[in-house]
Amino acid sequence: MTIQISEESYFENDVANGRKIVTSSSAFGILRQQLVRNIGITRMKDFLFHYGWEMGVNDAKEAKKKESSVEALVKKGPLLHIANGHITGMKHDCDVEYDENNHLSSVYGRGVWINSYEAAEHVKRIGLSETPVCHTLIGYASGYMSTVFGEPLFAREIECVGKGDSVCRWEVKTQKQWENEKQDQPYFYNEIPIVEELEVTYEQLLDQQKFVTKLSSFQTKLAEEIANGSDLQSITDMVFSIGRIPIIISDTGHRTLSYSGLSEEKYTDLKEDMNRFFKESRGSNDVFKIKENQISAFRRKVLKTEQQERLITPILVQKEVIGFCSFIYENSAEHNYEEDFLFLDRFSNAVSIVLLNEKTKFESFERMKGNFLEQILDAKLQPAEMIKRGRYTGIDLTKRYYITVMEYKKFDRSLQEEFLLHEQIFETTFWYFNEKKYNLLIGNRDGNMVLFISEETFNDMIINDLIKDFQQFISNKYPQGEFKFGISNVGEGIENAPKCYEEAMIALRLTLKKGIVPFQSLGIIGVLIDTKNIKGIKMIAEQELGPLYHTEDAKIHELLKTLYFFLLNGGKLEQTMSDLALSMSGLRHRIVKIESMLNKDLRDPNETHQLLLIIKSLIALGDLNID
Repeated sequence: MTIQISEESYFENDVANGRKIVTSSSAFGILRQQLVRNIGITRMKDFLFHYGWEMGVNDAKEAKKKESSVEALVKKGPLLHIANGHITGMKHDCDVEYDENNHLSSVYGRGVWINSYEAAEHVKRIGLSETPVCHTLIGYASGYMSTVFGEPLFAREIECVGKGDSVCRWEVKTQKQWENEKQDQPYFYNEIPIVEELEVTYEQLLDQQKFVTKLSSFQTKLAEEIANGSDLQSITDMVFSIGRIPIIISDTGHRTLSYSGLSEEKYTDLKEDMNRFFKESRGSNDVFKIKENQISAFRRKVLKTEQQERLITPILVQKEVIGFCSFIYENSAEHNYEEDFLFLDRFSNAVSIVLLNEKTKFESFERMKGNFLEQILDAKLQPAEMIKRGRYTGIDLTKRYYITVMEYKKFDRSLQEEFLLHEQIFETTFWYFNEKKYNLLIGNRDGNMVLFISEETFNDMIINDLIKDFQQFISNKYPQGEFKFGISNVGEGIENAPKCYEEAMIALRLTLKKGIVPFQSLGIIGVLIDTKNIKGIKMIAEQELGPLYHTEDAKIHELLKTLYFFLLNGGKLEQTMSDLALSMSGLRHRIVKIESMLNKDLRDPNETHQLLLIIKSLIALGDLNID
């Protein structure tokens, strides 16, 4: 079947007020739902408000063609609301005041909308809201009233069926009234149109893209500098040339490693200012937590003094803070901390790599020197060859020297932790003597650290003082450990190094109550051991110590230890009791038992002197361990 229609129907005359488009509230509900889905709740509010505003403005203009009375126009507004199908009824009160010059002073309109189509459709399509939802209605009321009074008026919904209230209650005031009352202003004040917002967002994205490109280029240049083997100062100068922000790199003691972008005079002033800051801040509860002249570990800090402002980030090498990178600002308002930090952080990472490379090269060289020391102590090379190789390490082996052996123990740690700590102590020793410009050979032997210290190093300094300073430093650095040192006699001729090592080991074995023992202080014991009359010493020891000489039995060993401390303390019971953590009665009992076993009077000076000499000799030989 075919149906053919050829009729045409239309109105020839234009409608003066525009054509009326008949639609249902459901259609607007669908439109509302699609707006939420496509541009979001916030933008949907703005769209509907401005849509309602334009409708209100248009209706007010048409009404003013027929009415000139403000009162009549205000009364007609609710009727137009109803006629447009927005609501089915309304309660409306409005108070208007004029000043003596007949200028509008205030407007306070309030009322209730009955059966708001917006509230009904929002609940139906989207569900209950946390805020009022009649955006078209308040837009319409605002636009209508603003056109009637000739200045901005804005309506605000106080209660709304769309958020679960019993009615849709609203009020309208002038813009000045809202501002003077300092209440929460309607959300549509000063809203940026979505097109302008998109333009702003686009500009922000362009700026962000430029920044990311600049940051990527900066990181590439840093990588190239590192790959080319550039030193720290060259990289610092390169970073300043890019960012034009002065830079200072310092270690944890705030000693400067490099700087750029500052004159020498300006740098000196800033450094003195910073030193004053640390001095004044030490011990205080400052936000930077300055302690012992160091800033505690952090990711980023901004530090301000009277003369400068610094953006600071730490330099990390192997999870340890070894220094700080700082940007120096004269006018921080011209800079963006967030962006600058991204550059500073990458620069800090580059500095970490450079310093790690330097650290690795230095420690590799020091370990090579340690291997050379082992060859010297093993006497595997001819003296001439050792002297020749010594020149490669910067040490003149024709000079006199000392050999010191350091023992460190009593760390309450696992075997793995002990090994790592051993490596840390080894590296710390390298850096300690390097900072003091002392050129040593440092190695490991029999679980101890060996230091070969040439006359070039100690010059006029007494060797005991040099080792004492190091012992104090290393003990403070690792307070959980016990460090003891044995020092040889001065050595002449590199071929005598093994003998000096033995002297240092003998002295080390006798560091029971002293942290540092020079071989020279051993007196007759040193002479006895030096003559290597070992067989005779053991024969006398067995004869004089009798049953105490064989120490496999733990109880016998305790008696021998008691005897040694008693003799070492000159027969003073109180001191011996304290050293051995014994009671007085327990100590007296042991002394009596020892005298009985040895058949000797421990109050006889000749007897006690000889026994002490024998026990010390056995300790020096390594045949006896008193711990």
